[in-house]
Amino acid sequence: MKESDVNIGVIHELWIQRLIVAWWNTIDEFLQKVGYLSGMSISNSLSRIAFIEFVLLIFIIPAMFLPDSMKVIGLLSAIMSAILVLSVHRVWSADERRRREIANRVMDGDPDIGNDHRIDVLVASLHLLLIVPLLLQRVDEVFDIYSVDNENFSVWFMFGMDLFSRSLLDWAEVYEIRFSDVDSSSMAGKHLILFLLISIDLLLIQSIIRLIGIRGTIREGVSAAARDPETAARIGRRVNKALLKSIFDTDIVDEKRNRIRALAITGGPTEVESLWKLLTDDSVMTETLATLIRIGKIEQTNRLVNSSNVTLRASALQWMLLCSDGPHYFRIRQLESDPSPRIRTSVLESLEDAPLDIATPSIIRSLNDTDEGVRIEASRQLRRLKSDEILQYAPMLLQSNSIACRIHGVEALAAVEDGRVVPHIVKMFDDEDERVKISAQKAIEHLQRLAKLSESN
Repeated sequence: MKESDVNIGVIHELWIQRLIVAWWNTIDEFLQKVGYLSGMSISNSLSRIAFIEFVLLIFIIPAMFLPDSMKVIGLLSAIMSAILVLSVHRVWSADERRRREIANRVMDGDPDIGNDHRIDVLVASLHLLLIVPLLLQRVDEVFDIYSVDNENFSVWFMFGMDLFSRSLLDWAEVYEIRFSDVDSSSMAGKHLILFLLISIDLLLIQSIIRLIGIRGTIREGVSAAARDPETAARIGRRVNKALLKSIFDTDIVDEKRNRIRALAITGGPTEVESLWKLLTDDSVMTETLATLIRIGKIEQTNRLVNSSNVTLRASALQWMLLCSDGPHYFRIRQLESDPSPRIRTSVLESLEDAPLDIATPSIIRSLNDTDEGVRIEASRQLRRLKSDEILQYAPMLLQSNSIACRIHGVEALAAVEDGRVVPHIVKMFDDEDERVKISAQKAIEHLQRLAKLSESN
């Protein structure tokens, strides 16, 4: 045989292979388009399943109830319903292939940009229990390829159960079980049964392999997230449940931190409550709080605010202050009556950049707090208030037992350009503490400079 003949043969085989691949890709793209038109592109899962169910019933009901005079239309309806189920499987296959390529770093993208079609495929596949018997019944009505005594649908349904029981493991054949007495009266009937058996087996095998692959990818992602949080992020939201479990199962702090960081990328409000208990763990509290702020909703802080744990309430305060759509000052003020002085002080510190109309009531109220630390922080911020309010509350601070409060009271009075503050400040020249006297002296000097500047102007 000449070398040129061999090359021609190889080229011919390659050409045929490419032709088959192109043909299959064209069919696959067509089936995917049918799937998307059948509702697979709807983002809400319940709406998507309801629409798929509606479209399937549009074809299943005519296939089941059309009279013999319209048996061809009934057959076409049964075929279309089978194509719809196949299209759902092909959309799922394409989506899982895209997710796998993202997880394996073959391509970049958001794994959660599409829908998770596992429930969709299950719902659509259950309709095969009706579609397969309808196909057999309608084909027999048109071509008369089976020997059957009773044409009721119940007979064809049991015949369909025979096919399902013979798929994959063929357990019915082993135990010599048959659900119907329908037999093929021609080779075409046997060919159809073989085609249906192969189709059912392919769908089952592909679905099982795909589900096993998903579980394997999730397991590998969780393991890799202990070193690289981005790996879990490439798998998407479906990794969250396993990721949460691994966070609580491991005692290695670095691995726990990385997995919490991964959850900050893939997680959402549903994972928030599971993470709350980690806020009491000092080793991962910073990562946990950052994750909660990123994935949680501000309304979820209500439970933390009402917690008996001081650390959880402090975390809620930081959450309300640092969240992307915050700070939520009105929510922060909910904690100004907190039993913990540390929380009340933190509330005042959080309100330091708040608008004056929001912060003023909290500052004034805290001037009479039972804790000295809270009063000191409130007196420090007193200078922010309006002049009339400072004149009203600062003299009270000058009588305080706290040196810091007396100093802050003097400094607040120095911020008011009004002669009425001078007697209060001068009185502090006789204070028992030298630091208070120095503050009073500086306040008077400051007011004198302001007066001279005003006169020169």
